[in-house]
Amino acid sequence: MTGFPPSPSPAPSGALAALPVVLDSNVWLDIIVFDDPHTRPIRAGLESGALRALIDARCRAEFTYVLDYPQFAGRGVEKAEAIAAIARLACEIVPPELPEDARPLPPCKDRDDQKFLELARAAGAAWLVSKDRAVLKLARRMARDFGFRVATPAVFVAETGLAATSGPATDNPA
Repeated sequence: MTGFPPSPSPAPSGALAALPVVLDSNVWLDIIVFDDPHTRPIRAGLESGALRALIDARCRAEFTYVLDYPQFAGRGVEKAEAIAAIARLACEIVPPELPEDARPLPPCKDRDDQKFLELARAAGAAWLVSKDRAVLKLARRMARDFGFRVATPAVFVAETGLAATSGPATDNPA
C-alpha cells in the first residue's frame, strides 16, 4: 500500500469482509464532486466498511487529471479536497503481477479505461463499477472469463443490496 488507509472503517469482528470494488473515474466524480443520489449508497458502503474501493496509482492519476477539466472550474471543485476524499474512501494498492501465462484481457474500445479492467482483475475485485459504455459492453465476458462483474452504479447497488440500507437508486449508462 502506498499512503492510504486500508479501509475507511474495518468491518467489526464476526462481520462479513468488505466487498472489494474498483470504481471508474466517472463514478468517483459522481460520489465526490456531484454527490449524485444514485451513488450515495456506494459512498455509504465505503464509509461503513461494507465496500472496499481499490485504486492504484494509474487510476488515481486519471481522477486527478480529470479534475483539471474546464467544466469543473466553474463548479467550485476543490481539487485537494476531492483527492483527500479518495484517500479517505479508497485503498491504494500496487496490484500483483499476473503470471506470464495469464489469459490477456480483451482490449477496451476506450483505451483510457483499460487500466480499470486491469486493476479489477489483478486486485481480485468482485466488481468494476462504471458508466462508460465501452467498459459495460465487456461485462458478460469479464464475469465469464475473468471472475469479476462490471455494472453501472444502479445495477451494482441493487445487486449488492446496498439499496436496502440507502434508499432507491437508478441511473442510465453514459
